[in-house]
Amino acid sequence: MTAPADDNPLGRGRMTLGKRVELLERDRAQQSRVLTEIVNAGKTFTPEQISQLRAVMREEWADAGLRLDDAGHQDEAREDFRFLRRLRLTWDGSTQKVGTAVLTALIGVALIIFGSGFWQWINSAGK
Repeated sequence: MTAPADDNPLGRGRMTLGKRVELLERDRAQQSRVLTEIVNAGKTFTPEQISQLRAVMREEWADAGLRLDDAGHQDEAREDFRFLRRLRLTWDGSTQKVGTAVLTALIGVALIIFGSGFWQWINSAGK
């Protein structure tokens, strides 16, 4: 049921379907534009917010035992992380090599067993 034109405060009863669609599309475009502007405006921090974030991060890192308030401390922390990365890369490389050796050995053993069985079958004339 549609409301009579007099009962409809927006005047939709007098609009054609094409006009309603046109208004809906225009509203959607305006809403999209507004939302895009809001998102783009929120992408940057003010200098005050940046300084607050830095202070909070330094406090939290200091609570965890990592001091970053001096350039010397920052360099030491950087070297510590580099050491940990080298250690991890060395460990990963070693486990990869050992894993490859173990896998190769297992495949070799399986081939030897298969080959022995095959030659036993050949020597027994396929019985």
